[in-house]
Amino acid sequence: MGEKTRGPEKEIRSPPMAVKTSNDLGDLAEINVTPLVDVMLVLLIIFIITAPMLVQGLSVNLPKQQAPALNTKGDEPLILTLTRDQVILLGDEPVHLKLLPDRLGAVLGGAPRPVYLKADESLPYGFVISVLAVLDQVGVEQVGMVTQPESR
Repeated sequence: MGEKTRGPEKEIRSPPMAVKTSNDLGDLAEINVTPLVDVMLVLLIIFIITAPMLVQGLSVNLPKQQAPALNTKGDEPLILTLTRDQVILLGDEPVHLKLLPDRLGAVLGGAPRPVYLKADESLPYGFVISVLAVLDQVGVEQVGMVTQPESR
């Protein structure tokens, strides 16, 4: 009986582990958005809670006086606020007294526009007069003094 001798057997190799199939690449391309949404909602809640705390009100004690209401017809008035610390605010922006003529000139642009003066009642009279002198120097013709109504 003749025995057949077999030749060397060939090994079947599996693909190396580093090779990715198309299914594996699809899993890597997905982004889990749930943690992103959670973080964004937490940031939104923090912003909603802290935003009102960032607004700082001006402490201006207006004089109390019975006066007729201001005329709201015509040009939009410019609000000039004088705090008890002698800080001048043009709108919401602080301005030094020496820079006030230039800033007012730039804001007014040569056009006649009423200016409403909100001055704290504890300010020295001389400081209010110096601001009124600047308004006159710039050419403001309509100045309104803002007061609070008297409590009865």
